[in-house]
Amino acid sequence: MTGITTTRTNTWLASRLSDIHHAYFPEIPIKNTVLVRFGRTSKYRFGSIISRERKGYKKPVTYITINSLFRNEVVPEYVIDATLAHEFVHYSHGFHSPLEQLYQYPHKGGIVNKELRKRGVGELLKQQRSWIKQKYPDFLRHYYHK
Repeated sequence: MTGITTTRTNTWLASRLSDIHHAYFPEIPIKNTVLVRFGRTSKYRFGSIISRERKGYKKPVTYITINSLFRNEVVPEYVIDATLAHEFVHYSHGFHSPLEQLYQYPHKGGIVNKELRKRGVGELLKQQRSWIKQKYPDFLRHYYHK
């Protein structure tokens, strides 16, 4: 078995993001359309967030993109959840969202991880870091082909 599955779709990602929003960020309003999707593969970028004008929408649309390598079920869900939570912190801090921008720089002083720990996502971060350190190099050797 290759570990590749069709159950990890963009719809599945949207459901995961919704669960994370409700569990860890319940007071953060969604003020525009937020689309989450799998994007291209990358060795080192797990996720990203951008906003773009889109025809038919009054406000810019926020896109949260997750590394397509994470479609593979070998990647634990907590790695994906921690990545989604990380990107949603950027949204909540006003980066690529219509919310007030709280900081000048998105990562300065470790603000993302501090926010995640404050919101109870610390255990997911620990699990994610452990997997990255212990399993990710072998995972890349098997599944990342440029």
